[in-house]
Amino acid sequence: YDFIFNDSITSNQTGDSPTQDRHGTYVFSILAGFVDSVLIGPAFNSSFILAKTEDVRSETHIEEDNYAAALIWMESLGVDITTSSLGYNIFDSGYSYAYPDMDGRTTIVTKAAEFAFQRGVSTFTLAGNEGSNKWRYIIAPADGFNIISVGAVNDLGIAASFSSQGPTYDGRIKPEVVAYGVSNYGATAGTNNGYNFSSGTSAAAPIASGIAALLLSVHPHLKNTQLRSILLETSSSSANPNNHIGYGIISAKNAIEFPNLEKVNNSYVL
Repeated sequence: YDFIFNDSITSNQTGDSPTQDRHGTYVFSILAGFVDSVLIGPAFNSSFILAKTEDVRSETHIEEDNYAAALIWMESLGVDITTSSLGYNIFDSGYSYAYPDMDGRTTIVTKAAEFAFQRGVSTFTLAGNEGSNKWRYIIAPADGFNIISVGAVNDLGIAASFSSQGPTYDGRIKPEVVAYGVSNYGATAGTNNGYNFSSGTSAAAPIASGIAALLLSVHPHLKNTQLRSILLETSSSSANPNNHIGYGIISAKNAIEFPNLEKVNNSYVL
């Protein structure tokens, strides 16, 4: 659903910026794409619900309202996992957020993501690309208490300089996990077989949420609280988390092999 023009067309249409579909296409391909030997997303062959909420022509609080409406809509349809490569702090005019607002309780999008989690949805988002500028910290909704915010590392496993850091204003470790986010390969919008390299926590978030989809496909009995716990506990620095890479590099293999119990006929089985 397109929450900008209130219709069911998520592709570019009259009134959109020509670049409206560029970022979403790239991110979605990393999550869900499948072209043999070219690009294979971790959650390919899943079922997807697409919400168009971000109007690239401006940066306003209306986009936060769109984001909240999209989560309500998705939850009503029974979505298991939501992922967004969007973040909010500075707006074109009017009220912008400040670091003290990154407390998990203040921004529109953060409160919306937390409500979705309370209703059983696993929520993922980028940490933000503010690490090397004046802001430096995570941006909303990455400050949520239960959302899994995803930072970016390079091929050496080192945090990318642009990857937003923690803590939240109230002192919680952020991001939760990190994934590869430097020169990721993804689809180019408006082409049939075009690809490009780009960097950002936008590219890391779909990898992490795709791993969550793999975990849930293997163990569909997991609740969102359990899924979150397993992903954090099986990441590379879970024993010593910090505010650059959180609990570490996320691992599909570790998460899927992590022992958990399912209740079957009043008994628990591995």
